[in-house]
Amino acid sequence: MKVKTKAAIQVVDSDAAPAAFSGTSPPKAKDANVTPLAYFSRSLLEADQDFGTAFMVVNRIQELLKKERHVPADSVLQACERVWQTPAYRDQKQAYFLYRSVSDTAQQVMMGALHKEEAVARRVLDLLLSGLASPHESLRRAACEGLGMLPLAVDRRLPPEPETRPSLPAALPVLDQDWLARRNIRTINGWSWAGRSLRAPTRSGAILVVKCLRKGEDPAALQREAAWMQHLAGCAHRLKRPFHIPQPLEHRDGWLVRTPRSLARGGTEASLHPKGYALAFLAPSDYFSYPNEASPDRRLGAAAICEVLGRNAYLMGRLTALGIAHTAPIPLFHNRAQGHRREDEGHYRWTHRGRLDRWLASCRHPNFGVSGLRDFEHFAAVAGRRRYEVIGSHLISLLLVAGSYFRQKAPRRVGFDTAGRPVDARDLFDRGLLKTIVAEIWQSYAEGFSGAAPAESPPHIPANLIDRMIDEMGVDRHMEEILRVADQEAMSRPMFLSFLQSRGFSLAQSQGLTQGRADIPLMTGPHLGGFNQPISLPELIDFAAAGAAHCVAERFRNENVLASR
Repeated sequence: MKVKTKAAIQVVDSDAAPAAFSGTSPPKAKDANVTPLAYFSRSLLEADQDFGTAFMVVNRIQELLKKERHVPADSVLQACERVWQTPAYRDQKQAYFLYRSVSDTAQQVMMGALHKEEAVARRVLDLLLSGLASPHESLRRAACEGLGMLPLAVDRRLPPEPETRPSLPAALPVLDQDWLARRNIRTINGWSWAGRSLRAPTRSGAILVVKCLRKGEDPAALQREAAWMQHLAGCAHRLKRPFHIPQPLEHRDGWLVRTPRSLARGGTEASLHPKGYALAFLAPSDYFSYPNEASPDRRLGAAAICEVLGRNAYLMGRLTALGIAHTAPIPLFHNRAQGHRREDEGHYRWTHRGRLDRWLASCRHPNFGVSGLRDFEHFAAVAGRRRYEVIGSHLISLLLVAGSYFRQKAPRRVGFDTAGRPVDARDLFDRGLLKTIVAEIWQSYAEGFSGAAPAESPPHIPANLIDRMIDEMGVDRHMEEILRVADQEAMSRPMFLSFLQSRGFSLAQSQGLTQGRADIPLMTGPHLGGFNQPISLPELIDFAAAGAAHCVAERFRNENVLASR
């Protein structure tokens, strides 16, 4: 079949359609009883339409589906299948937009057929699922997005965000030994710092954690974290896997306390809120045990790393299916250097397929560990496109931490060697174990989200995913980020100096640079991809997109009893 190439298509509506299809009514058919929908569908089935015309016809069908009561589902669906399966459209520059229109049109037919013509609904679902393993990126992307944004039952009753007190009381209790003693909490062996949190073991075996607010942060973040702890504790029985949810220490005015200055003194004191706001909670003894520890005496063995990553994958999937998602399992950024002047603050949008900033550093302290998920301030109610993107971020985060598990065997082997060559750490990876871990992550996440373990490995997992992960995560080819002149000019001088020193410059080197004169290269990697370039591991994005689509599609299928017959 030959398909003519048309110019790039931007927006298609009835006014922009070519003469043959313009106006409010379609060309007259010989049979007066043929509906406009049937006529346009037939035009795609009976003639070899060029790309531009096919695009406009599909959009016209989509418009008519919103108006006509009687939908000739079979002919419309046949037309969608014809376009979906026509090889000649796949290499067009704007092919994604055609396939997205086909996906949207097919879904309109499916939603109209639900609980009436189940065979039609199953056929649409199977059509879209067939696109997940397509070698053509544009078709695969349209299929993933179409499936990933299907409506689910939970969307009609999303859990409300937990209530937090709108303002702080004039006086907050000071967290001291007397205040703790009144709650039967006795600390032993003194306090230590873990990031911005103070921690101390207690006589009960739990750890008392005091999470301190940083300068410039809103106290509402800590209130929200405590509220989510209480909310999730109330639905823990629905999770079916071990998840040790911390217990916030509450008082009559809420959860926030003040940290005594004697406790706040330490390496992080200068970065903490001057009023000493903090959240105190009791956590299990392994709360600060991470899946990718570097210390040999704390590293997990093969069976343990599979269990911990699999269990956390299940918990993420299960909670997301309940409408509650952890939105930051690890910090994912496209570009940290430009975060202060970008609307997205530099956060990673995996659907854009850009480079992933400082992937190994992002995995250093993930927001999940041996005890389960943590940093509850990042929980949120999600639905629709946001859910699709969050699921993809979950899968990406879990696979990145899996890769970091192997790199943490030798944490100092990073960057360039003495000869200026990228460090090659692929020997640290165990291919068989990584393959097992990835399979465990996928199966556990899919089971958590859909409610049933997948029967077999889905065809959407790239066949070379494991080898490509080892090649890209094991060799530090991309170390550079660039501090643009525009970013320098947006900084104060103290901020500029502090930024450079946080990236490895000495104070003397930082002071010797003229701010705003030229772009400054910074060796801050490893990154996955060059600065302002696509991600160097696109297979990771393909896995996330198809995995998110598969999860939503399977839950949609189960909710609507659309299992293939």
